[in-house]
Amino acid sequence: MLKNNLKIAWRNIKRNKGYSFLNVSGIAIGLAAFWLIALYVADELSYDRSFTNSEQIFRVAQHANWDNGKMDIALTSPPFAVALKNEFPQVEEAVRINIEGGDLINYGNKSINQEGIWFAENTFFALFNYPFLYGNGATALINPGTIVITESLAIKIFGDASKAINETIALGNQKQPIKITGVIKDLPQNSHLKFSAIRSFALEDLRSENWNAAFLYTYLLLKKGTDPDSFANKLLLFEKDLANRMNFSDFKIELQALTAIHLHSHLDYELSANGNAGLVYLFIVIGLLVLLIAVINYMNLSTARATMRVKEIGIRKVVGSEIKHLVGLFLSEAILVTFIASLLACFIVQLTLPVFNQFAEKDLTLLHFGAFKTIGAIVLFTVLTGVLCGSYPALFLSRLKMIPSLKGQISNMGTSIFLRKSLVVVQFVITVCLISGSYIIYRQMQFVSQKDLGFDKTQVLISHIDDVKVRSKIPALKATLLQSPMVESVATAGNPLGTNYLGKFSFFFEVNGKMQTTATMANFLYIDEDFLPTNGMALLQGRNFSPDMPTDKEGTVIINETLMNSLGYTDAIGKKINYKSGNDSLVNRQVIGVIKDFHSTSLQHKIEPMVLLMPPNDRERDNLYIKISKGKAVAGIAFVKSTMEQFDSENQANVHFLNENFNQQYLSQQKQGKLSLVFTILAFIISGLGLLGLVIFVTAQRRKEIGLRKVLGASIISVTLMLSKDFGKLVAIASLIAFPIAWFGMDRWLQDFAYHIEIKWWMFLISGAIAVAIAMTTVSFQAFKAALTNPVNSLRSE
Repeated sequence: MLKNNLKIAWRNIKRNKGYSFLNVSGIAIGLAAFWLIALYVADELSYDRSFTNSEQIFRVAQHANWDNGKMDIALTSPPFAVALKNEFPQVEEAVRINIEGGDLINYGNKSINQEGIWFAENTFFALFNYPFLYGNGATALINPGTIVITESLAIKIFGDASKAINETIALGNQKQPIKITGVIKDLPQNSHLKFSAIRSFALEDLRSENWNAAFLYTYLLLKKGTDPDSFANKLLLFEKDLANRMNFSDFKIELQALTAIHLHSHLDYELSANGNAGLVYLFIVIGLLVLLIAVINYMNLSTARATMRVKEIGIRKVVGSEIKHLVGLFLSEAILVTFIASLLACFIVQLTLPVFNQFAEKDLTLLHFGAFKTIGAIVLFTVLTGVLCGSYPALFLSRLKMIPSLKGQISNMGTSIFLRKSLVVVQFVITVCLISGSYIIYRQMQFVSQKDLGFDKTQVLISHIDDVKVRSKIPALKATLLQSPMVESVATAGNPLGTNYLGKFSFFFEVNGKMQTTATMANFLYIDEDFLPTNGMALLQGRNFSPDMPTDKEGTVIINETLMNSLGYTDAIGKKINYKSGNDSLVNRQVIGVIKDFHSTSLQHKIEPMVLLMPPNDRERDNLYIKISKGKAVAGIAFVKSTMEQFDSENQANVHFLNENFNQQYLSQQKQGKLSLVFTILAFIISGLGLLGLVIFVTAQRRKEIGLRKVLGASIISVTLMLSKDFGKLVAIASLIAFPIAWFGMDRWLQDFAYHIEIKWWMFLISGAIAVAIAMTTVSFQAFKAALTNPVNSLRSE
């Protein structure tokens, strides 16, 4: 029976090549789009699952709240790991990581400026069981002055990874000798841990007992059978004790599951740019919707063609076909069409994957998750999609009455027409929602790129000063740079703006004549006296730091407008501030200025309280800010690089514009916008194909009516309008339904930004107008073609 059904289905496909082409094309595009999204989603969901103990590994994060401020960081201080392991038997092992290990690698006559070199304890490889090519993970980092490198870095240094083991390289300008005790395979891309080498900690780096000095990442390996929620409840007393030690009234420790970090953690000081669970869910929905549009196309065209097959159905019933036989026939046809479409979809996916990878910043392949799994999933999904496509047409056609069918009549034609119109509306509701979403994402990205950040980031170059010795020669470096007319001003700071990676610290402020007893957490940034003018920042009160005032370096601060308002000051000048230094001694300072608020991070974050201090030593002057004259960007970059190399010949200067830092923070949203636009276009193409098929069918049905109207004097335009208006109404109705749905979805999306555009009604009107215009262009073209047909040919009897 199945073989016979497939033969008949194949004959029908060949007999109706036009409709078959539209069906196969629509389903192929839908399947390809869904397949691409499925690859993306599966990769996002697979992050950090390659480790043997991935379900038992948790990262420790800190949260605190206070009046007009909060702290949500992925960092901890050195005592955390020791205390958690010693006080809680549920913790099998703990490891601390410091990512400040990147440096210059020297070996023989090679000198490589390598990023991604981290410090970690020897327990690192007990938690994260990376496969070792050479060496032993259990002992690789036991001794100080040892390092484990990745295979690609080993090849980069030695040309052959096998030659790396037990070799000694020199790190930094001081040429510190480090012994290579292990080589591991290159890291999987689907991990938030992205490093090129792991160095052993120097013991003094972990001896600090200052609970507020958060600069490490702490990971715990819980014993098998430990319930994370139950363990988290046991931390409550520990949290209270820490809150007292750290002077927080509202403090919480969060245990973040390793496998959840990539999609669900968006804290300050993340180890890498994480993904977004909302984006993954959004793309799952988009993939299903695009596929649904293709399925609707098949249903629409199949039920529309019912009038062409009613006599066939009547004859089959006369010769004894039962409903189940007819259902099997039409399902076989749908599955065969879907199978052909899936083969075409494979070709489309293979063809478009390079472009998709570029958009999504992935390295996906057609068989990314293995040939067996992929082929099995394709076969299963093809059958399911085919059944879904053919289910309604099969039931609709198989239930036609025998006698009316032999006469070519369809008793429930009105119901069929209503359903077809409803399905067209559903298609364009989805399409208009996607158009609206893409447009609002585009507007928001425009907004963040053009918004005034409170300072002038244009033409400002930044460069990290790698060599500590160069930092002690800042005056000479500035003087050399300022000799060029291309350079307007030069400044130094402890951190680059726009990286979402400023330091936080606990401060106590004078309020109503008394010092606070509860700490206020604020961002802090070391700057020199040239930082504010170089970046075009304005003071609201007081003065800037001055090299002529010796007390400024150790006795004064500048605060931002947000901090002043949160403390209730009207005049902040002269107010006292104190904090504990690294050795727990109390440092007293005084406010000398209030700076107008500026965005130090992306617009996804609100402007937070900030304290600006002069660098306590030359080590903290490691970021150079250079204001370049307008129109001198290319020459200015070349001049800055050559000047930096004069002062530091061993390190290659990394010079880039400050606004690039801010743009990097929106890569995830820009990715959303690009992918949404791609799938919006695909959805419209599929909807357009379905609409085209229906118009072709309707014009064929009304061929004699069109001929009579033309004979009676109807113009080509009036015939075109007659055929187009019904479809135009459907798209307009779909737009009205889509507007509130799109508004709700995009309003939720915009909540990821602390500063965002306001959604306006005209944005949806534009989206609806685009949908109506493109749909009507598709319909009108075919209608106009039908209107041009010679009426003699239209009226000729069959």
